[in-house]
Amino acid sequence: MRRIVAIALAVTSLGAAAAETFDARAQYAKALEDTPAGQAYQDEMWPVVKPYISDLMERCVSDKPTSDLRSFVWVATLTAEGKLIDIEVQPDTEVSRCFSRGMEHAPFPKPPKDFAVGGLPLTLNMRLHPMQP
Repeated sequence: MRRIVAIALAVTSLGAAAAETFDARAQYAKALEDTPAGQAYQDEMWPVVKPYISDLMERCVSDKPTSDLRSFVWVATLTAEGKLIDIEVQPDTEVSRCFSRGMEHAPFPKPPKDFAVGGLPLTLNMRLHPMQP
């Protein structure tokens, strides 16, 4: 069984429309992640979501000794109810698709009330590395 380390480099941001391109959504989320609201949400989110992401990546990679470990970018919008919508990932690989499907069940805290309309855009830049046994 191959173990991996997933490093999430960027998370959250505020208010991108679903009609925007993938790159525009990711750039907008990344540009806004350092706002006070974005930082406050990350402080609440990471302790809950980080273990989930680690377990998810282990599942997505462990059964496939020849998995494509290219980095990928995941973008989604978190609704006021704490549900993810408009989920996209690039590039499209077996691992990134598995990650995207699994993230639909991630235990995200509800976003701040400021994002009740339109939701809270999130982005994760995932870099995968094989771990030594």
